[in-house]
Amino acid sequence: MVEKYNHTVLIVDDEEQVGRAIARLIKRMGAEPVYVNSGRAALERLDKTGRPFSLILSDQRMPEMEGSVFLEQAKEIAPETVRFLITGYADIHVVVDAVNKGAVHRFITKPWDNNALEQMIRSGFEYHELIVESRQLFVLAKKQNKKLYHLNMELKQRADNHKKDIHQKDRKIKELKTKLTQGVKNENFISKIEAFLTKNQILSKEKIQSFHAELMIELYSQFQDLAAKSGFDMPEKSGDDPMAPDSSQANI
Repeated sequence: MVEKYNHTVLIVDDEEQVGRAIARLIKRMGAEPVYVNSGRAALERLDKTGRPFSLILSDQRMPEMEGSVFLEQAKEIAPETVRFLITGYADIHVVVDAVNKGAVHRFITKPWDNNALEQMIRSGFEYHELIVESRQLFVLAKKQNKKLYHLNMELKQRADNHKKDIHQKDRKIKELKTKLTQGVKNENFISKIEAFLTKNQILSKEKIQSFHAELMIELYSQFQDLAAKSGFDMPEKSGDDPMAPDSSQANI
């Protein structure tokens, strides 16, 4: 625990002997003690320090400023610092009031056992670590939420642009399909085939006309068979009938 964090403890006590004794205990625990002899001096130290204290140990009965008053003001300056009040049983009502105001996390009664005091200080370090880690996680979560928000907005914009692009392409496909359908309906494929065959000298115009005549003969024959099966009589072939075969081209 102490290896992970470099804990610093602010000790506030007008009795230098007591303050120095607590400082020696803090050093043995691997943390750094800072001793001051009054609440005023402690507030100045909190204002000037570049690095926050992990823990404050303050005596209650001090001249000029009581420990509970000092810790209440210390809370405003260093809210992440854990605050312990050292007091006697006679001041228990003051302790209760300080705890209710949130100025004190824990109180230590006089006289104390060093082993018990060490355990309380270690628990204070652990609590401070939780406060710091929670704040760091909150800051990190806030940053991540901001990134996620911007990413979500970017993805939404891309999705909207993609949707518009698909809509435009669908519209173009429909327009092309309509043009193609209309073109197929209006196209004279027979004329184009005839022109292609003639242009490329595959068939002469006379040969193409003979194919038309043969086609008419074949169609007339098929209609005649169909009429016979259905009980109808086909009209006799005549020179004026467009369905009548041209005897002059029949053998071409």
